[in-house]
Amino acid sequence: MESFIFQIVYIAAVAVIASIFAYFVTKDAKKFIGSERSLSKIHNSIIYALSYINENMMDNGRFVYIRNLKSKYTTNKKSYNTTNHARMLYSLYLCERELNIQGLAERRRTSAQYFVDKYVKPIGFGRYAAVSDPVEENLKCEKAKLSSTAMALVAFSDLRGQGFIADEIFEGMGQFLLFMQKKNGQFYNYYDIENGGVGDESINLNYTGDAPLGLLYLYEFNPKKKWLEGAIKGLMFLANHRKNKKEVNFDYNSMLATEKLFNTPDNGLTDEQKDILRNHLIKMVEQVIPKQIVNKDEHYYGALIDDIKPLNIACIIEGLIAVYQCVEDDVLKMRIMKSIDTGIKFLRLVQIQKGPLKGGFPSSADWKELGVPKSASIVKMDTVQHALAACIKFQNMFKE
Repeated sequence: MESFIFQIVYIAAVAVIASIFAYFVTKDAKKFIGSERSLSKIHNSIIYALSYINENMMDNGRFVYIRNLKSKYTTNKKSYNTTNHARMLYSLYLCERELNIQGLAERRRTSAQYFVDKYVKPIGFGRYAAVSDPVEENLKCEKAKLSSTAMALVAFSDLRGQGFIADEIFEGMGQFLLFMQKKNGQFYNYYDIENGGVGDESINLNYTGDAPLGLLYLYEFNPKKKWLEGAIKGLMFLANHRKNKKEVNFDYNSMLATEKLFNTPDNGLTDEQKDILRNHLIKMVEQVIPKQIVNKDEHYYGALIDDIKPLNIACIIEGLIAVYQCVEDDVLKMRIMKSIDTGIKFLRLVQIQKGPLKGGFPSSADWKELGVPKSASIVKMDTVQHALAACIKFQNMFKE
C-alpha cells in the first residue's frame, strides 16, 4: 500500500514539475531559440525570400510562377494559379505590415491591381469572384474559385477605401462565398460559369478553411453578421465532420481561420463550440508532430519522416503557429513550439543561399540527390510564399 501511495505521489510530483516547466517555457518561448537559430537568421531568410519575389515579379505585377535550379530558363510560362497569386499578396501584406519595408507597398498594389483587372469578375446577382483563366490552369472553361476569392478578400483587406477596389466588389466576393456554402456549412470549391453549376464539394473537403478566413477578414471592416455566421458554420462543419475520423489531413487553412475567429471580438462562440474547434486543431497537431524528424544528426532534421517538401513543411508551420495561439494546455504549447522551431530550421537550411535563384526553395529538399524526380529542383512561387509567411509569423511570436 505504501509503495502504491509513493508511486501516486511521485507521478503527481512529476506532473507538477512538468506543468511548471511548461508554463515558464511557453511564457517565454524564446528559450527555444539558441544562437544557431537566432531571429537574425530568420530575418535573413525573410529578406532572401523577398529578394527572390522581387526578382520574379514582372513590371505589371504578375509573378514568374516556376523556375528551375538546374536551368537558367523559366518553365511553363503559361501555367499560373490565381489562388497562389492571392496568397502571395497576403504574404506581402504581412511583410509590409510587420517589417515596414520601404517600397513594398507600391509593388504590392501594382500586383493587386493586376489581379483585380485580370481575374476579378462579376458573375451575376451582385456576386464577384476570382475567375481562373482556362489556358493558365488547364481547365475546360472559366471557373470562379472559392479559395482565390477568399484569399483575395484577405489580401486586399487593407486596400479598401483607397479607390482601388469598390466596396460593392468586396461585398460581392463575400456574397459569392456564402453562395458557395451549403446549409450544413460545407463549401463547394468552384463555380462553373459556362454551365452555371457548382463543383463537387467533396473534392475540396480538406481545404475549405480559406472561405471562413476570407469571411472573417471581410467581417472585420464590414461587420455584417452573415459573414461571421458563415465563417463559424464552415469551421464547425469541418470540426464535426472530422471528429470521429481516425486520420484527417493537416488543414492549415482551417487553423488560420480558427485563430482569426478566436481573435474576433464578440464572436458569439459558446464554450462547447470553442472546445469542438480546439479539439479539431489538436487532432491535426497530434497527427503531424510525432512524424517530425527530431534527431539533429538526420539530414532532413525538422521535416517529416514521410515528407521533405518545403512547401508542406511551411504550411504545417503556419498551422502550428495558429494552433499555438488557440490552445490552453501548457505542455501541448511547449511541444508545438519545439516543433515550429525545428521546422523553421529545416526551411532556413533548405533555402537557396546563392546564385540567380537565391531566396527560393526547391520543391523537394533532396533535389541534389541522384535519381530524384526532375520536379525536385523546381522552385515554385507558392513555396516561397508559404515559407515567407511562416518565417514572418514565427518572428512575430517573439515581438516584445
